[in-house]
Amino acid sequence: MKALGSGGKLLIGLGDSFTSGGGSQSYPHVAAGLLNWQVRNYAVGGSTTNNILTQLIYAAHTAILPATTHVVITIGGNDLHGLSSLVNIAKLNITLFEQQAASFKPTLVSTYQRIKGAVRPETKIYALPYVDFVSVGNKIPYEAESHRVLKALNNCVRNAAADANIGYIDSVISSFLGHEMYSVDPYIDNFNHPTNALHPNLKGYAKIGEVVAAYLQAN
Repeated sequence: MKALGSGGKLLIGLGDSFTSGGGSQSYPHVAAGLLNWQVRNYAVGGSTTNNILTQLIYAAHTAILPATTHVVITIGGNDLHGLSSLVNIAKLNITLFEQQAASFKPTLVSTYQRIKGAVRPETKIYALPYVDFVSVGNKIPYEAESHRVLKALNNCVRNAAADANIGYIDSVISSFLGHEMYSVDPYIDNFNHPTNALHPNLKGYAKIGEVVAAYLQAN
């Protein structure tokens, strides 16, 4: 990968499978590689906001936090079961889900504030929304409703980030444009994938990493 920049920067990843996925090819690793930064990823698949403290404690034990200059985090999807609900969306009350997502904001704000309290005041923290990977063109039933679920979840993340006074990388949402589920060249594994359903594939994590790197370089 060609580096976009350099300097004594350290990026750490926190959160759920959208941050941890891909292992050494996760989006924090891709972004750091492009920027020529150091990186550590403490995210764990399946995590909820309750698990962020454990991730921060582990990072503290490795003496990383005092040197951290940037934090990226994707979290909240497992708390609200937003992504898993897409599998049985026919049974989901979309209006109720939108209300639940909006009421979840204080929990996310507290989570972001906990991260702020664990790192240096000058450390930059960025919340990431969930990429809109749903197919377009009515390739799946309840396509419009699926988009509404992701929008509700991401509105919560956006509003919580604003209230916590941290960054928010909005451009992640549309980063799979033209490469959604069931497209010719999808960046996401579909409902039938045996181990990675509704999660980015390696192309997807690379794309998110590119978007994050470009944003971090500009900000």
